[in-house]
Amino acid sequence: MSDTTTKQADASTITRFLRDLRQVRRFRPDAVPTEVERDILEVARWTGSAKNVQPWSFIVIRNPETLQKLSKLGNYTAFVAAAPMAIAVVLDGTNPRTEWFDEGRVEERMMLAAKAHGLGSGTARYAEGAINELLGVPAPHVVRSVVGFGYPDEGSSGVRGVQGGRKPLDDIVHQERFGSAQ
Repeated sequence: MSDTTTKQADASTITRFLRDLRQVRRFRPDAVPTEVERDILEVARWTGSAKNVQPWSFIVIRNPETLQKLSKLGNYTAFVAAAPMAIAVVLDGTNPRTEWFDEGRVEERMMLAAKAHGLGSGTARYAEGAINELLGVPAPHVVRSVVGFGYPDEGSSGVRGVQGGRKPLDDIVHQERFGSAQ
């Protein structure tokens, strides 16, 4: 096999891995191993951010009582109660304009790291300030999201939304100007 063919096969495997990432909201009760937790957090630590300020800290939550409380603080957050582990993303709260972007970036990186270890994950969103008190996060820091992690319940596909999983590429891609055909 040529070097180019090998690179294309590797790229195909990686892009398929990226495409297959899905929200998982049903988990088995099995604990997330400490070494997997650490690897997920290392990936988070190495995630890029605007101007490399890394405006985040992380709170690892395993206590079922805390997970239960988190599941009741937002809309569409009930699944957090069944996650064996969750990680809250604590942002500095000093630059909301870039922190929104950085928050999404670090969450997805953690989700991809979890997937590499055979875990499922799902994001839960909260109104600003809703969980700060519960987690002891002082102002100006803010927590808007938690990522739940665990081994997926085999009965859960995790796919929701648009029939078939995604809109056709031709419906969402434009060339040079909006509204142009591909």
